[in-house]
Amino acid sequence: MNIYQKAYDWAYTHNFEAIEIEYAGKLALKMLDDSCQMANEDRKMFFYVYDALTDRKDVLLDDDMNKLILLARDRETIYSKKEYANHIHACKEEVIPNMLKVHMKAFKKMVRKNLNLI
Repeated sequence: MNIYQKAYDWAYTHNFEAIEIEYAGKLALKMLDDSCQMANEDRKMFFYVYDALTDRKDVLLDDDMNKLILLARDRETIYSKKEYANHIHACKEEVIPNMLKVHMKAFKKMVRKNLNLI
């Protein structure tokens, strides 16, 4: 099993805390805006985690940010559809001031730890 499928399968069943779900969305937004300083392989892995969350029936991602991500996301790539790039960027600029690095780092570390990457 490749790491992407492993990430998806894990995220599909993991019992996430609310703040972890929030930061999964915020990370997806940053990645869609191409303002995230991660390697493409890492981005793809974290998108598989996000995609698993969007596929779950018990996780509601019905806020404006996640609705935009779902609309703009081309699941075949790690970038947004071109026609949504400006909307994604504007949303990211609005959300970034409310992001705490400590929460983002904790989310990324938690995912990597659960996937035995650290």
